[in-house]
Amino acid sequence: MFNTKPYKRAQRVSDSIRKEIANIFSHEVSDPRLKNLTVTRVHLSDDLSYAKIYFSNYLNKISNSEEGNTILALEKSKSFFKKKLGKSLKLKKIPDLHFLIDTDGDLNWSLVY
Repeated sequence: MFNTKPYKRAQRVSDSIRKEIANIFSHEVSDPRLKNLTVTRVHLSDDLSYAKIYFSNYLNKISNSEEGNTILALEKSKSFFKKKLGKSLKLKKIPDLHFLIDTDGDLNWSLVY
């Protein structure tokens, strides 16, 4: 009777955010501290107001000294990412972005774009 989708809306939107952030990392970021970052996963709250974006740099492992610089660069560029997401995603409100380094050693290659 009803055409229900098998996944929650938050999961579908988080997949879209992951793809768009990965695209921004690879094509639009000019900061050298943010080059070669890989978005491994995105966790979005059910009300779509809060997004945890997990990233890693598998080409050049992030050392502890570079980790702080990378997080600082991401924190300073949050508004840039939100603006780009606002143009590409059709949402009433873009979620607050929080960038975290993915400490899991296992990378699910199906998630990398």
